Amino acid sequence: MSQPFPPPAAPQPPAVPASVAGTGPVAVNSANGSANPNATASTDLQACVRASLQAYFDDLDGETPANMYDMVLRLMELPLLETVMAQADHNQSRAAQWLGLNRNTLRKKLQEHDLL
Repeated sequence: MSQPFPPPAAPQPPAVPASVAGTGPVAVNSANGSANPNATASTDLQACVRASLQAYFDDLDGETPANMYDMVLRLMELPLLETVMAQADHNQSRAAQWLGLNRNTLRKKLQEHDLL
């Protein structure tokens, strides 16, 4: 009697460097996704978001949340736009390029947040 083939192994996610997993600073090269340990970006931002979301749920005290996705994106977008615009010396074309947005889209977002 022949043995059946074993089931295929589940696909494994790519290995994540420790610094990407939240233990230290790292930036990711957007062109190829490789970690750059010499850069100063950090996943501390992810930890802050997680902690803030947990505090949000704790504050709800069992109530059902609504429209969280839009709320979180809007709350994250404002400091992102403020910081990038300041770093780009308020040059919208440069900021749009850094953000990967069309300049008109950036301008619309700046207006939505009363930053223009």
